Amino acid sequence: MSADKNDDSSKPTRAPSRRDLLKLAGVAGAAALTGPTLLGTRKARASNLGIVARPIVREAIVIGSGFGGAISALRLVEHGVETLMLEKGKRWVRTPGVDTFSPYIYPDGRSTWLNHKTVVPLGPPLPIPRHTGVLEGHDFGNLQVLTGAAYGGGSIVYGGLYVKPPRHLFERVFPAQVSYADMDRYYQRVDAKVGISAIPDDVLASEYHTHYRVMERHCQRAGVEVDRIRSGTNWNIVRQELAGTIAPSVIHGEAIYGVESGAKKTLDNSYLAEAEATGLFEARTLRQVTDIAQADDGSYLVFVERIDERGRVAEEETYACTYLFLSAGSIGSSKLLVRAKATGLLPDLNEHVGKGWGNNGNVYALRTLIPESTGRWQGGPPASAIKDYDNPIAPLYIEHPQLPLGLDLHYLLYFGMGIHDTRGQFAYNRWTDQVSLQWPRFSNDQDTVNRAMMHTMRRLNQANGGTTSWLIGGPKGYRDDAVYHPLGGAVLGKACDYYGRVKNYERLYVNDSALIPGFTGCANPAFTVAALAERNIERIVAEDL
Repeated sequence: MSADKNDDSSKPTRAPSRRDLLKLAGVAGAAALTGPTLLGTRKARASNLGIVARPIVREAIVIGSGFGGAISALRLVEHGVETLMLEKGKRWVRTPGVDTFSPYIYPDGRSTWLNHKTVVPLGPPLPIPRHTGVLEGHDFGNLQVLTGAAYGGGSIVYGGLYVKPPRHLFERVFPAQVSYADMDRYYQRVDAKVGISAIPDDVLASEYHTHYRVMERHCQRAGVEVDRIRSGTNWNIVRQELAGTIAPSVIHGEAIYGVESGAKKTLDNSYLAEAEATGLFEARTLRQVTDIAQADDGSYLVFVERIDERGRVAEEETYACTYLFLSAGSIGSSKLLVRAKATGLLPDLNEHVGKGWGNNGNVYALRTLIPESTGRWQGGPPASAIKDYDNPIAPLYIEHPQLPLGLDLHYLLYFGMGIHDTRGQFAYNRWTDQVSLQWPRFSNDQDTVNRAMMHTMRRLNQANGGTTSWLIGGPKGYRDDAVYHPLGGAVLGKACDYYGRVKNYERLYVNDSALIPGFTGCANPAFTVAALAERNIERIVAEDL
């Protein structure tokens, strides 16, 4: 039976704590000398010795409910496979007349994952109550990475955009074994499931979308190509907002903290809802996976902390399964694998695990002092972009996202995506028991993307007036230390085969953005991640189950 069990009434026998495991081995005193690396091996041994008397057993477990997880789960249950999904975030149920999500301008704890301040990189951090909010910030020193933390994953916090990269840029990034021509039918499958479309003319004509019309005129004057972005948006709901029959949401620029009106199409209402309807799918939210391991019999063990909405651990749980799918995103899936290899939980993972991470060439710029009005409310979703593939410095795709402040400040925000050769990697520190991302503080490759971005900003300013503002990035005029598109860490053909099977481990899979080789070919990743997930799970279901 389908369920969302934040508070499971059939409580399993308590999973072993760190102290239990150390006592089992007779090394409680030695732990301080050897470091937390010991924990992983003891967890696996304790489980195999029967200390966990009643693990929760399912045929397949999917960790994470974003694009890869939602698609994997649906296709598994369609094949008749009983599937359990573990999601660390909360399920957000929109109820008419009740505010579900945090507002953008005056955010509260619902905005941000277990933090006392907001993590949005545009503007100062604001104090908020600590809560299991929808947007998580990962601070890696010289880089801040933003990801979704909710049932529905990144679809709750993304802009809703579905951009297919051009063939020549796709093939610059992906291995030849992932055919662009073959991928096309999976792009079409996702398109049909979500129902994506460009902004209708009547919506674009509204006062809330003045900024898009200005942006497009500026591009025409500067001689740069405009692209109307297709998005997963219910335009009839947007029209209701415009008519005033429901409260403004999309037209006030809501996106990154969730869309109150429901106009943004999210996975909890599509793939995941269909999976739940089969009766073979169960979702357990507020489940934070700490470790994965393989038992002596070849099954997989998943160690979990059940948390409350303040992040406090209410209970430790252990799960067992035959098929394990990692779909916790580039950061989540990569961390689990790197930790499992370093601690001896999955010692046969190869040397490529944790490597090949990229930032999708993310870079921001803000144009200000624009002569004409850009609107008091910059409504969404992002509707227009610049196809800058022929940029003389480096190819780019440059979105114009909304920046809704409720004031007409004559500004336009730009968000670029490029390609370069710099890659980061994840590393485990056994003394802190943490996995962190190592990213070069200075990258000549990323600098090429940044210079390409500024080249286009100058073209726009010269043709239309305005200036590139120091409010983003100071004198540089751009910001490249905030990443909305983390990609890689368990890359196709390296840590995994070309369909997401983890090398050296049967029935262990990655099916999410961790598979992507750092970049998606100057495009938003969601469409490609979803299409790749459809491709992978189709092959896995046909050959492995």
